[in-house]
Amino acid sequence: MSYVTFKRVRPDESRIYDAEGDYVGDVYAHDDILNPGQRVYLVLLEDDPRGWATVRDRNRIREIAEQRLLSHPYR
Repeated sequence: MSYVTFKRVRPDESRIYDAEGDYVGDVYAHDDILNPGQRVYLVLLEDDPRGWATVRDRNRIREIAEQRLLSHPYR
């Protein structure tokens, strides 16, 4: 079972919602300057002092968002 869902709000931005449907953060897609032609995804949870989680593999975005949410220091 997934703890997070996503809703695209712009071509390069999606909102992250937890299992209860509450907004918990965002995912941003950017061109990777270290690997031209590739995308990098930035996962940022609301009120998370750890900052961004950088994800280069699109298939791991959900996994990383769930891990960050479950280990969030203020949740």
